[in-house]
Amino acid sequence: MNNFNNYEPPLLSFRGKEINAIYSDPEIPKYRDNPLIEALPKIMTKSEVAKSLAYFPKYSEDTRNEPDHLRYHYIQNTLEFFIPLGIHLDLEQRISRIIRIGYQARNPITPGFWCNIKHSLDLIDSKGFVPRHPRSTAKSMVIIGISGIGKTTAIEENLLLYPQIINHSNYHGKNFTLKQIVWLKLDCPHDGSIKGLCKMFFLAVDDILGTNYHERYAKGRHQTVDDMITNMARVASIQSLGILVIDEIQNLSRLKSGGSQKMLSFFVQLINTIGLPVILVGTYKAWSVLNSEFRQIRRGTGQGDIVWDSMAEDDTWQIFVKSLWRYQYVRKNCPLTPELSHTLYYESQGITDFAVKLYMLAQVRAISSGREIITPSIIQSVAKDSIRTARQILNALKEKNHQTKLRLLMDCEDVTPIDIESFIEETNLLKEHISCNDNCDNQIEIMNAEMDQMHEVEPEKSSLERPNLETKIPQNNIFGKSNTKTTKISKSNNINLKDTLPEIVTKKSSTGILAYEILKQAGYIKFPTEYELQEIAK
Repeated sequence: MNNFNNYEPPLLSFRGKEINAIYSDPEIPKYRDNPLIEALPKIMTKSEVAKSLAYFPKYSEDTRNEPDHLRYHYIQNTLEFFIPLGIHLDLEQRISRIIRIGYQARNPITPGFWCNIKHSLDLIDSKGFVPRHPRSTAKSMVIIGISGIGKTTAIEENLLLYPQIINHSNYHGKNFTLKQIVWLKLDCPHDGSIKGLCKMFFLAVDDILGTNYHERYAKGRHQTVDDMITNMARVASIQSLGILVIDEIQNLSRLKSGGSQKMLSFFVQLINTIGLPVILVGTYKAWSVLNSEFRQIRRGTGQGDIVWDSMAEDDTWQIFVKSLWRYQYVRKNCPLTPELSHTLYYESQGITDFAVKLYMLAQVRAISSGREIITPSIIQSVAKDSIRTARQILNALKEKNHQTKLRLLMDCEDVTPIDIESFIEETNLLKEHISCNDNCDNQIEIMNAEMDQMHEVEPEKSSLERPNLETKIPQNNIFGKSNTKTTKISKSNNINLKDTLPEIVTKKSSTGILAYEILKQAGYIKFPTEYELQEIAK
Protein backbone atom coordinates (compact mmCIF):
# COMPACT_ATOMS: atom_id res chain seq x y z
CA MET A 1 0.00 0.00 0.00
CA ASN A 2 1.31 3.44 -0.88
CA ASN A 3 1.62 5.57 2.25
CA PHE A 4 2.45 8.74 0.34
CA ASN A 5 -1.18 9.81 0.10
CA ASN A 6 -1.48 9.59 3.88
CA TYR A 7 1.60 11.71 4.50
CA GLU A 8 1.00 14.95 6.37
CA PRO A 9 3.83 17.47 6.14
CA PRO A 10 4.99 18.95 9.45
CA LEU A 11 3.70 22.39 10.31
CA LEU A 12 6.38 25.00 10.95
CA SER A 13 4.34 27.15 13.30
CA PHE A 14 5.42 30.42 14.85
CA ARG A 15 6.87 29.30 18.15
CA GLY A 16 7.80 30.77 21.50
CA LYS A 17 9.59 29.70 24.68
CA GLU A 18 8.77 26.76 26.92
CA ILE A 19 9.31 27.24 30.68
CA ASN A 20 8.52 25.56 34.00
CA ALA A 21 5.92 27.31 36.09
CA ILE A 22 7.08 29.83 38.67
CA TYR A 23 4.14 31.34 40.53
CA SER A 24 4.03 34.94 41.68
CA ASP A 25 1.46 37.36 43.03
CA PRO A 26 -0.48 38.83 40.05
CA GLU A 27 -1.08 42.00 42.14
CA ILE A 28 -4.79 42.08 41.24
CA PRO A 29 -7.03 40.26 43.77
CA LYS A 30 -9.38 38.64 41.24
CA TYR A 31 -6.40 37.04 39.47
CA ARG A 32 -5.08 35.36 42.64
CA ASP A 33 -5.28 31.62 43.37
CA ASN A 34 -5.35 30.82 39.67
CA PRO A 35 -2.22 28.92 38.57
CA LEU A 36 -2.79 29.79 34.91
CA ILE A 37 -2.51 33.50 35.71
CA GLU A 38 0.07 33.33 38.51
CA ALA A 39 2.50 31.51 36.18
CA LEU A 40 2.38 34.34 33.64
CA PRO A 41 5.04 37.10 33.58
CA LYS A 42 4.18 40.11 35.70
CA ILE A 43 2.03 42.87 34.24
CA MET A 44 4.45 45.38 32.71
CA THR A 45 4.42 49.15 32.61
CA LYS A 46 4.60 50.93 29.25
CA SER A 47 8.24 51.75 29.87
CA GLU A 48 9.05 48.09 30.53
CA VAL A 49 7.14 47.05 27.41
CA ALA A 50 9.04 49.56 25.27
CA LYS A 51 12.39 48.25 26.51
CA SER A 52 11.33 44.64 25.95
CA LEU A 53 10.02 45.18 22.42
CA ALA A 54 12.76 47.46 21.09
CA TYR A 55 15.48 45.84 19.00
CA PHE A 56 18.33 47.74 17.40
CA PRO A 57 20.88 45.64 15.48
CA LYS A 58 24.52 46.39 16.20
CA TYR A 59 25.93 49.12 14.01
CA SER A 60 29.41 50.52 13.52
CA GLU A 61 30.54 53.48 11.43
CA ASP A 62 33.46 51.34 10.28
CA THR A 63 31.13 49.32 8.06
CA ARG A 64 30.95 52.31 5.71
CA ASN A 65 34.49 51.50 4.61
CA GLU A 66 33.85 47.84 3.90
CA PRO A 67 33.83 46.55 0.29
CA ASP A 68 30.56 46.76 -1.63
CA HIS A 69 29.80 43.03 -1.54
CA LEU A 70 30.05 43.01 2.28
CA ARG A 71 28.00 46.17 2.73
CA TYR A 72 25.11 44.58 0.84
CA HIS A 73 25.02 42.03 3.65
CA TYR A 74 25.23 44.67 6.37
CA ILE A 75 22.29 46.50 4.80
CA GLN A 76 20.11 43.45 5.51
CA ASN A 77 20.51 44.17 9.25
CA THR A 78 18.02 46.99 8.80
CA LEU A 79 15.23 44.43 8.37
CA GLU A 80 15.73 43.37 12.00
CA PHE A 81 15.29 46.91 13.28
CA PHE A 82 12.19 47.36 15.47
CA ILE A 83 11.18 50.45 17.38
CA PRO A 84 8.00 50.27 19.49
CA LEU A 85 5.56 53.06 18.78
CA GLY A 86 2.42 54.06 20.64
CA ILE A 87 0.24 51.51 18.85
CA HIS A 88 2.59 48.67 19.82
CA LEU A 89 2.37 49.64 23.49
CA ASP A 90 -1.41 49.88 23.27
CA LEU A 91 -1.58 46.44 21.66
CA GLU A 92 0.52 44.89 24.44
CA GLN A 93 -1.78 46.31 27.09
CA ARG A 94 -4.81 44.86 25.34
CA ILE A 95 -3.26 41.41 24.91
CA SER A 96 -2.20 41.45 28.54
CA ARG A 97 -5.78 42.07 29.64
CA ILE A 98 -7.35 39.64 27.15
CA ILE A 99 -5.21 36.69 28.28
CA ARG A 100 -5.75 37.26 31.98
CA ILE A 101 -9.46 38.04 31.74
CA GLY A 102 -9.92 34.91 29.62
CA TYR A 103 -8.24 32.77 32.28
CA GLN A 104 -10.20 34.38 35.10
CA ALA A 105 -13.20 32.05 34.74
CA ARG A 106 -11.09 29.06 33.65
CA ASN A 107 -9.38 28.14 36.90
CA PRO A 108 -8.51 24.42 36.66
CA ILE A 109 -8.26 23.97 40.44
CA THR A 110 -11.82 25.18 40.99
CA PRO A 111 -14.22 22.37 42.01
CA GLY A 112 -16.39 21.28 39.10
CA PHE A 113 -14.22 23.05 36.52
CA TRP A 114 -13.81 20.06 34.18
CA CYS A 115 -17.49 19.17 34.46
CA ASN A 116 -18.34 22.69 33.34
CA ILE A 117 -15.93 22.35 30.41
CA LYS A 118 -17.64 19.12 29.31
CA HIS A 119 -21.03 20.82 29.52
CA SER A 120 -19.73 23.75 27.47
CA LEU A 121 -18.39 21.45 24.77
CA ASP A 122 -21.79 19.77 24.52
CA LEU A 123 -23.32 23.16 23.76
CA ILE A 124 -21.25 23.73 20.63
CA ASP A 125 -23.59 23.62 17.64
CA SER A 126 -22.17 23.24 14.13
CA LYS A 127 -25.31 24.82 12.66
CA GLY A 128 -24.41 28.19 14.06
CA PHE A 129 -26.35 28.42 17.33
CA VAL A 130 -24.29 30.43 19.78
CA PRO A 131 -25.27 29.87 23.42
CA ARG A 132 -24.45 32.48 26.00
CA HIS A 133 -22.30 31.08 28.77
CA PRO A 134 -22.67 33.07 31.98
CA ARG A 135 -19.21 32.14 33.22
CA SER A 136 -17.29 33.18 30.13
CA THR A 137 -15.16 36.25 30.71
CA ALA A 138 -13.31 35.91 27.40
CA LYS A 139 -12.94 38.93 25.16
CA SER A 140 -12.04 39.31 21.52
CA MET A 141 -10.39 41.84 19.28
CA VAL A 142 -10.22 42.57 15.57
CA ILE A 143 -7.18 44.23 13.97
CA ILE A 144 -7.66 45.59 10.46
CA GLY A 145 -4.93 47.35 8.52
CA ILE A 146 -3.03 47.79 5.29
CA SER A 147 -0.63 45.16 3.99
CA GLY A 148 2.88 45.92 5.20
CA ILE A 149 1.82 48.19 8.04
CA GLY A 150 3.32 45.83 10.63
CA LYS A 151 0.27 44.06 12.09
CA THR A 152 1.76 40.56 12.04
CA THR A 153 5.14 41.74 13.32
CA ALA A 154 3.52 43.66 16.17
CA ILE A 155 1.34 40.69 17.16
CA GLU A 156 4.27 38.28 17.09
CA GLU A 157 6.60 40.58 19.02
CA ASN A 158 3.95 41.02 21.72
CA LEU A 159 3.19 37.31 21.93
CA LEU A 160 6.91 36.60 22.39
CA LEU A 161 6.79 38.60 25.63
CA TYR A 162 4.99 35.55 27.01
CA PRO A 163 6.19 31.96 27.08
CA GLN A 164 4.18 29.83 24.68
CA ILE A 165 4.20 26.74 26.92
CA ILE A 166 4.23 26.61 30.74
CA ASN A 167 4.82 23.23 32.40
CA HIS A 168 2.97 22.83 35.70
CA SER A 169 3.72 20.04 38.16
CA ASN A 170 3.04 21.29 41.68
CA TYR A 171 0.91 24.20 42.84
CA HIS A 172 1.18 25.25 46.49
CA GLY A 173 2.19 21.75 47.61
CA LYS A 174 -0.45 19.91 45.60
CA ASN A 175 0.07 17.84 42.46
CA PHE A 176 -0.96 19.81 39.43
CA THR A 177 0.23 18.44 36.08
CA LEU A 178 -0.56 20.48 32.98
CA LYS A 179 1.09 21.75 29.82
CA GLN A 180 -0.47 25.19 29.49
CA ILE A 181 -0.44 26.77 26.01
CA VAL A 182 -0.48 30.50 26.61
CA TRP A 183 -0.91 31.51 22.95
CA LEU A 184 -1.22 30.05 19.49
CA LYS A 185 -1.06 31.96 16.21
CA LEU A 186 -2.39 30.49 12.96
CA ASP A 187 -2.98 31.83 9.46
CA CYS A 188 -6.50 31.49 8.09
CA PRO A 189 -6.43 28.85 5.31
CA HIS A 190 -6.40 30.21 1.76
CA ASP A 191 -9.74 28.56 1.07
CA GLY A 192 -11.19 29.90 4.33
CA SER A 193 -12.47 26.47 5.37
CA ILE A 194 -13.18 25.43 8.95
CA LYS A 195 -11.81 21.97 8.20
CA GLY A 196 -8.51 23.44 7.06
CA LEU A 197 -8.30 25.65 10.15
CA CYS A 198 -9.01 22.72 12.48
CA LYS A 199 -6.33 20.59 10.82
CA MET A 200 -3.83 23.45 11.12
CA PHE A 201 -4.73 23.81 14.79
CA PHE A 202 -4.13 20.13 15.57
CA LEU A 203 -0.85 20.12 13.62
CA ALA A 204 0.37 23.26 15.42
CA VAL A 205 -0.44 21.84 18.86
CA ASP A 206 1.29 18.57 17.96
CA ASP A 207 4.27 20.57 16.69
CA ILE A 208 4.83 22.38 19.99
CA LEU A 209 3.76 19.65 22.44
CA GLY A 210 4.73 16.45 20.66
CA THR A 211 1.17 15.12 20.94
CA ASN A 212 -0.85 13.22 18.34
CA TYR A 213 -4.09 15.20 18.26
CA HIS A 214 -4.01 15.42 14.46
CA GLU A 215 -3.82 11.64 14.20
CA ARG A 216 -6.74 11.22 16.60
CA TYR A 217 -9.05 14.04 15.52
CA ALA A 218 -8.27 15.02 11.92
CA LYS A 219 -7.47 11.78 10.11
CA GLY A 220 -9.81 9.18 8.74
CA ARG A 221 -13.05 9.40 6.81
CA HIS A 222 -15.12 9.14 9.95
CA GLN A 223 -13.91 12.56 11.13
CA THR A 224 -16.51 15.10 10.03
CA VAL A 225 -16.08 18.87 10.17
CA ASP A 226 -18.55 19.01 13.06
CA ASP A 227 -16.49 16.48 14.99
CA MET A 228 -13.31 18.43 14.32
CA ILE A 229 -14.91 21.64 15.59
CA THR A 230 -15.85 20.02 18.90
CA ASN A 231 -12.45 18.34 19.24
CA MET A 232 -10.61 21.58 18.52
CA ALA A 233 -12.53 23.22 21.36
CA ARG A 234 -11.78 20.17 23.56
CA VAL A 235 -8.01 20.38 22.94
CA ALA A 236 -8.04 24.14 23.58
CA SER A 237 -9.71 23.43 26.95
CA ILE A 238 -7.47 20.50 27.94
CA GLN A 239 -4.31 22.49 27.20
CA SER A 240 -5.69 25.70 28.78
CA LEU A 241 -5.05 27.73 25.64
CA GLY A 242 -4.87 31.38 26.68
CA ILE A 243 -5.44 33.15 23.37
CA LEU A 244 -5.93 32.13 19.74
CA VAL A 245 -4.74 34.54 17.04
CA ILE A 246 -6.01 34.02 13.49
CA ASP A 247 -4.06 36.05 10.92
CA GLU A 248 -4.90 36.67 7.23
CA ILE A 249 -8.62 36.66 8.07
CA GLN A 250 -9.30 38.38 4.74
CA ASN A 251 -9.19 34.88 3.22
CA LEU A 252 -12.75 34.52 4.47
CA SER A 253 -13.87 36.94 1.78
CA ARG A 254 -13.05 34.30 -0.82
CA LEU A 255 -15.64 31.89 0.54
CA LYS A 256 -18.93 31.17 -1.14
CA SER A 257 -22.09 32.65 0.28
CA GLY A 258 -22.63 31.58 3.89
CA GLY A 259 -19.19 30.14 4.43
CA SER A 260 -17.78 33.16 6.21
CA GLN A 261 -20.76 33.25 8.55
CA LYS A 262 -20.14 29.65 9.60
CA MET A 263 -16.46 30.30 10.29
CA LEU A 264 -17.13 33.46 12.30
CA SER A 265 -19.94 31.79 14.25
CA PHE A 266 -17.42 29.12 15.20
CA PHE A 267 -15.10 31.78 16.65
CA VAL A 268 -18.01 33.22 18.62
CA GLN A 269 -18.73 29.78 20.08
CA LEU A 270 -15.12 29.36 21.19
CA ILE A 271 -15.42 32.62 23.10
CA ASN A 272 -18.87 32.09 24.59
CA THR A 273 -18.75 28.37 25.41
CA ILE A 274 -15.21 27.51 26.53
CA GLY A 275 -14.09 31.07 27.22
CA LEU A 276 -11.24 31.13 24.68
CA PRO A 277 -10.23 34.67 23.65
CA VAL A 278 -9.79 35.13 19.89
CA ILE A 279 -7.95 37.88 18.00
CA LEU A 280 -8.61 38.20 14.27
CA VAL A 281 -6.08 40.02 12.09
CA GLY A 282 -6.53 40.97 8.45
CA THR A 283 -6.40 43.57 5.72
CA TYR A 284 -9.16 45.95 4.66
CA LYS A 285 -10.54 43.24 2.36
CA ALA A 286 -11.92 41.57 5.50
CA TRP A 287 -13.78 44.70 6.58
CA SER A 288 -17.14 43.97 4.95
CA VAL A 289 -17.23 40.35 6.17
CA LEU A 290 -16.29 41.21 9.75
CA ASN A 291 -18.55 44.24 9.86
CA SER A 292 -21.64 42.28 8.84
CA GLU A 293 -21.06 38.80 10.25
CA PHE A 294 -19.00 39.41 13.37
CA ARG A 295 -21.36 41.71 15.22
CA GLN A 296 -22.02 39.22 18.01
CA ILE A 297 -18.36 38.85 18.88
CA ARG A 298 -17.69 42.57 18.50
CA ARG A 299 -20.49 43.39 20.96
CA GLY A 300 -18.76 41.17 23.49
CA THR A 301 -15.36 42.78 23.25
CA GLY A 302 -14.23 45.01 26.05
CA GLN A 303 -10.90 45.87 24.46
CA GLY A 304 -12.10 47.53 21.26
CA ASP A 305 -11.02 46.94 17.70
CA ILE A 306 -7.94 48.43 16.06
CA VAL A 307 -8.01 49.99 12.62
CA TRP A 308 -4.30 50.14 11.90
CA ASP A 309 -3.76 52.91 9.39
CA SER A 310 -0.47 54.19 8.04
CA MET A 311 1.52 56.65 10.12
CA ALA A 312 0.77 60.31 9.73
CA GLU A 313 3.69 62.57 8.93
CA ASP A 314 3.92 63.76 12.50
CA ASP A 315 6.13 63.28 15.57
CA THR A 316 5.63 59.51 15.47
CA TRP A 317 6.99 59.39 11.92
CA GLN A 318 9.96 61.54 12.94
CA ILE A 319 10.80 59.17 15.80
CA PHE A 320 10.61 56.21 13.43
CA VAL A 321 12.64 57.70 10.59
CA LYS A 322 15.35 59.09 12.89
CA SER A 323 15.87 55.65 14.40
CA LEU A 324 15.88 54.04 10.95
CA TRP A 325 18.33 56.60 9.53
CA ARG A 326 21.03 55.43 11.89
CA TYR A 327 21.57 52.30 9.79
CA GLN A 328 23.53 53.95 7.02
CA TYR A 329 26.12 52.05 4.97
CA VAL A 330 27.02 54.48 2.18
CA ARG A 331 30.51 55.97 2.39
CA LYS A 332 29.42 59.60 2.56
CA ASN A 333 27.67 60.70 5.73
CA CYS A 334 24.14 61.71 4.84
CA PRO A 335 22.30 63.53 7.66
CA LEU A 336 18.52 63.28 7.74
CA THR A 337 16.98 66.44 6.29
CA PRO A 338 13.31 67.49 6.14
CA GLU A 339 13.39 66.88 2.38
CA LEU A 340 14.72 63.33 2.74
CA SER A 341 12.22 62.57 5.51
CA HIS A 342 9.32 63.91 3.47
CA THR A 343 10.40 62.04 0.31
CA LEU A 344 10.62 58.74 2.15
CA TYR A 345 7.23 59.38 3.75
CA TYR A 346 5.57 60.38 0.49
CA GLU A 347 6.87 57.34 -1.40
CA SER A 348 5.93 54.91 1.41
CA GLN A 349 2.86 56.80 2.69
CA GLY A 350 3.94 55.93 6.23
CA ILE A 351 3.78 52.16 5.68
CA THR A 352 6.68 50.88 7.76
CA ASP A 353 7.52 47.90 5.56
CA PHE A 354 7.79 50.09 2.47
CA ALA A 355 9.73 52.78 4.30
CA VAL A 356 12.38 50.38 5.65
CA LYS A 357 12.86 48.60 2.33
CA LEU A 358 12.95 51.77 0.24
CA TYR A 359 15.62 53.12 2.56
CA MET A 360 17.60 49.91 2.13
CA LEU A 361 17.22 49.84 -1.65
CA ALA A 362 18.19 53.50 -1.92
CA GLN A 363 21.49 52.59 -0.24
CA VAL A 364 21.96 49.62 -2.56
CA ARG A 365 21.56 51.89 -5.58
CA ALA A 366 23.81 54.57 -4.08
CA ILE A 367 26.56 51.98 -3.49
CA SER A 368 26.24 50.23 -6.84
CA SER A 369 26.26 53.52 -8.74
CA GLY A 370 29.39 54.72 -6.98
CA ARG A 371 27.65 57.88 -5.80
CA GLU A 372 27.69 56.71 -2.16
CA ILE A 373 25.09 59.18 -0.95
CA ILE A 374 21.35 58.99 -0.32
CA THR A 375 19.35 61.61 -2.19
CA PRO A 376 15.63 62.28 -2.63
CA SER A 377 15.94 61.40 -6.32
CA ILE A 378 17.43 57.98 -5.50
CA ILE A 379 14.57 57.26 -3.10
CA GLN A 380 12.08 58.27 -5.79
CA SER A 381 13.87 56.12 -8.34
CA VAL A 382 13.85 52.91 -6.29
CA ALA A 383 10.24 53.57 -5.28
CA LYS A 384 9.30 53.74 -8.94
CA ASP A 385 11.17 50.50 -9.67
CA SER A 386 10.21 48.48 -6.58
CA ILE A 387 6.64 49.19 -5.45
CA ARG A 388 4.73 49.45 -8.71
CA THR A 389 2.04 47.01 -7.56
CA ALA A 390 1.43 49.03 -4.41
CA ARG A 391 0.31 52.08 -6.37
CA GLN A 392 -3.35 51.22 -5.83
CA ILE A 393 -2.91 51.24 -2.07
CA LEU A 394 -0.67 54.31 -2.08
CA ASN A 395 -3.16 56.25 -4.18
CA ALA A 396 -5.98 55.18 -1.85
CA LEU A 397 -4.03 56.47 1.15
CA LYS A 398 -3.69 59.86 -0.51
CA GLU A 399 -7.47 60.17 -0.74
CA LYS A 400 -8.77 62.87 1.61
CA ASN A 401 -12.38 61.70 1.91
CA HIS A 402 -12.54 59.01 4.61
CA GLN A 403 -15.42 57.00 3.11
CA THR A 404 -13.87 57.04 -0.36
CA LYS A 405 -10.52 56.08 1.12
CA LEU A 406 -12.05 53.12 2.98
CA ARG A 407 -13.87 51.92 -0.14
CA LEU A 408 -10.68 52.11 -2.20
CA LEU A 409 -8.70 50.22 0.44
CA MET A 410 -11.33 47.47 0.56
CA ASP A 411 -10.89 47.02 -3.20
CA CYS A 412 -7.10 46.75 -2.97
CA GLU A 413 -5.44 43.40 -3.48
CA ASP A 414 -2.78 42.38 -0.99
CA VAL A 415 0.69 43.56 -1.92
CA THR A 416 3.47 41.02 -2.32
CA PRO A 417 6.56 42.03 -0.31
CA ILE A 418 9.41 43.79 -2.10
CA ASP A 419 12.00 41.28 -3.30
CA ILE A 420 15.20 42.85 -1.98
CA GLU A 421 17.46 39.99 -3.07
CA SER A 422 16.37 40.27 -6.71
CA PHE A 423 16.95 44.02 -6.62
CA ILE A 424 20.49 43.63 -5.24
CA GLU A 425 21.32 40.85 -7.70
CA GLU A 426 20.06 42.87 -10.69
CA THR A 427 21.94 45.94 -9.50
CA ASN A 428 25.19 43.97 -9.33
CA LEU A 429 24.65 42.52 -12.81
CA LEU A 430 24.01 46.00 -14.19
CA LYS A 431 27.19 47.30 -12.62
CA GLU A 432 29.18 44.39 -14.04
CA HIS A 433 27.87 45.10 -17.54
CA ILE A 434 28.82 48.74 -17.43
CA SER A 435 32.18 48.39 -15.66
CA CYS A 436 33.48 45.84 -18.17
CA ASN A 437 35.49 48.66 -19.74
CA ASP A 438 37.91 50.76 -17.69
CA ASN A 439 36.73 53.94 -19.42
CA CYS A 440 33.08 53.55 -18.35
CA ASP A 441 33.26 55.13 -14.88
CA ASN A 442 31.99 58.46 -16.10
CA GLN A 443 29.18 56.81 -18.01
CA ILE A 444 28.09 54.99 -14.83
CA GLU A 445 27.75 58.32 -13.05
CA ILE A 446 25.83 59.85 -15.98
CA MET A 447 23.51 56.88 -16.33
CA ASN A 448 22.62 56.72 -12.62
CA ALA A 449 22.05 60.45 -12.47
CA GLU A 450 19.67 60.14 -15.40
CA MET A 451 17.91 57.21 -13.75
CA ASP A 452 17.32 59.36 -10.66
CA GLN A 453 15.87 62.16 -12.82
CA MET A 454 13.27 59.95 -14.51
CA HIS A 455 10.51 61.30 -12.30
CA GLU A 456 11.24 64.85 -13.40
CA VAL A 457 11.54 63.94 -17.09
CA GLU A 458 8.45 61.74 -17.32
CA PRO A 459 6.51 61.93 -14.04
CA GLU A 460 3.38 60.18 -15.30
CA LYS A 461 5.07 57.40 -17.29
CA SER A 462 6.17 54.08 -15.84
CA SER A 463 9.76 53.02 -16.40
CA LEU A 464 8.30 49.96 -18.09
CA GLU A 465 6.47 52.03 -20.69
CA ARG A 466 9.31 53.89 -22.34
CA PRO A 467 9.12 54.62 -26.07
CA ASN A 468 11.57 53.18 -28.62
CA LEU A 469 11.56 49.66 -27.19
CA GLU A 470 10.50 46.68 -29.30
CA THR A 471 9.80 43.97 -26.77
CA LYS A 472 6.97 42.71 -24.63
CA ILE A 473 7.69 43.27 -20.96
CA PRO A 474 5.36 41.78 -18.32
CA GLN A 475 4.44 44.52 -15.87
CA ASN A 476 4.31 43.72 -12.17
CA ASN A 477 6.10 40.46 -12.90
CA ILE A 478 7.82 40.54 -9.54
CA PHE A 479 4.57 40.34 -7.68
CA GLY A 480 2.11 38.24 -9.64
CA LYS A 481 -0.15 38.85 -12.60
CA SER A 482 1.43 40.50 -15.57
CA ASN A 483 -0.02 42.91 -18.08
CA THR A 484 1.92 42.96 -21.31
CA LYS A 485 2.79 46.33 -22.80
CA THR A 486 4.18 46.57 -26.30
CA THR A 487 6.14 49.54 -27.61
CA LYS A 488 7.99 50.12 -30.82
CA ILE A 489 11.70 50.51 -31.45
CA SER A 490 12.97 53.17 -33.81
CA LYS A 491 14.20 51.85 -37.16
CA SER A 492 17.16 54.20 -36.97
CA ASN A 493 18.73 52.29 -34.08
CA ASN A 494 21.75 51.00 -35.99
CA ILE A 495 23.71 49.65 -33.02
CA ASN A 496 26.86 47.67 -33.71
CA LEU A 497 27.11 44.93 -31.08
CA LYS A 498 30.92 45.06 -31.34
CA ASP A 499 31.02 48.61 -30.03
CA THR A 500 32.02 49.24 -26.43
CA LEU A 501 29.43 50.74 -24.11
CA PRO A 502 30.87 54.29 -24.29
CA GLU A 503 30.92 54.04 -28.09
CA ILE A 504 27.29 52.95 -28.15
CA VAL A 505 26.26 55.87 -25.96
CA THR A 506 28.40 58.35 -27.93
CA LYS A 507 26.92 57.32 -31.30
CA LYS A 508 23.37 57.83 -30.07
CA SER A 509 23.90 60.84 -27.80
CA SER A 510 23.23 63.26 -30.65
CA THR A 511 19.64 62.01 -30.88
CA GLY A 512 18.90 63.39 -27.42
CA ILE A 513 18.08 59.96 -25.95
CA LEU A 514 19.23 59.33 -22.38
CA ALA A 515 22.24 57.05 -21.90
CA TYR A 516 20.05 54.76 -19.81
CA GLU A 517 17.60 54.34 -22.70
CA ILE A 518 20.39 53.77 -25.24
CA LEU A 519 21.90 50.94 -23.19
CA LYS A 520 18.47 49.46 -22.50
CA GLN A 521 17.69 49.41 -26.23
CA ALA A 522 21.04 47.75 -26.87
CA GLY A 523 20.13 44.96 -24.48
CA TYR A 524 22.64 45.77 -21.75
CA ILE A 525 19.99 46.71 -19.17
CA LYS A 526 17.53 44.03 -18.12
CA PHE A 527 14.58 44.09 -15.80
CA PRO A 528 15.01 42.40 -12.40
CA THR A 529 12.92 39.33 -13.17
CA GLU A 530 13.71 38.88 -16.84
CA TYR A 531 16.26 36.16 -16.11
CA GLU A 532 13.77 34.39 -13.87
CA LEU A 533 11.06 34.62 -16.54
CA GLN A 534 13.42 33.15 -19.12
CA GLU A 535 14.10 30.20 -16.83
CA ILE A 536 10.38 29.68 -16.30
CA ALA A 537 9.77 29.82 -20.05
CA LYS A 538 12.34 27.06 -20.55
